[in-house]
Amino acid sequence: MKRLVTIFSIFSLAAALHADSPEGNETAVDRYHKTISQTVVEWSEAIDRWLSGWLGGEANESKKENETGLEEERKETDTFFQTRKYLSETPDAYIRMRGDFAIHSLESDESDVKFRAHLPLSHTQKRFRLFLEDINEENVDNLVKKSGTADNEASPKFGLNYFAPEAYGIDSKYTLGFSSLHPYIRARYNMVFEPDGWAIEPVQTFQYSEKDDFSESTALYFDTRPYDASLFRIELHRGTRAHEKGMAYGAALGYYWALESRSGMRLVQSFAGHTDYEYTPDGSYESRKFSGIYGYTTAFGYRRSVWRKWVYVEGTPAVSFRKRHDFRPDYSFSLVLDIFFGNYR
Repeated sequence: MKRLVTIFSIFSLAAALHADSPEGNETAVDRYHKTISQTVVEWSEAIDRWLSGWLGGEANESKKENETGLEEERKETDTFFQTRKYLSETPDAYIRMRGDFAIHSLESDESDVKFRAHLPLSHTQKRFRLFLEDINEENVDNLVKKSGTADNEASPKFGLNYFAPEAYGIDSKYTLGFSSLHPYIRARYNMVFEPDGWAIEPVQTFQYSEKDDFSESTALYFDTRPYDASLFRIELHRGTRAHEKGMAYGAALGYYWALESRSGMRLVQSFAGHTDYEYTPDGSYESRKFSGIYGYTTAFGYRRSVWRKWVYVEGTPAVSFRKRHDFRPDYSFSLVLDIFFGNYR
């Protein structure tokens, strides 16, 4: 109930943005947002100046290179839809508060509020980013206590990302961070090939965590632009973890297209599999093993900026078929509200 109240409060705040006011005049919400954004930027600039001087000043700044039309389309699509790919690799500066609510026909309804921040360090652009991720009302206490039972995937994370200069066509990102107060290090490598209208990008990630030991994952993206302001993507991925049997794998086919300024749609068909999947069937208390594709999901999302350029809403109806439900259809609808602060473009 507490989480639902928080979700309702955030959506009520967004609704308040639509209060009647003369065109061009600021409302109280606008002034409140501007104050928070200015504070965020001022704090990050102070950190930025200190970090830039410590690392050698202008010599540490990276230079932006010219990008092809397809590469620009890929970045615009990933940024707009806040895809997993964008969140994993972006050097962009952004502050995001997200509220989401999902209802299901077979599974429990879900609701959550999360906070994610990459501080805008302009002097060390594309080199360093301080980050704070996956903060919600249930795990925020784990920031200040070392919980031995916290789920690593749901734990709050904070630390420093370092984006190394490109070498031999390979981009590298290194992370030194904490999940709760458990330290971890991560290395991510990717490169892009563009053969005949396609962008092919392999990505390899390695992570060692004091809590969860070693894990690694591979992703492979095939992107093309069928028409202007559109993107078709094929994504393949796999991964393993120490002390866990088998290998997780999956695939997704996605079509993304922009409708007008600050609005767009996406249609995604995804598959999830495992070589040693353990699950508990409906109506049973005994776990079972399965090797193969255990989940299929078809989702259609519509996302647009509403009321203000820093507020986005996305609605996504979907249907999933999962092994634990004996592949019966689970119909769902999710609603997401994103509010951005700082210098988010």
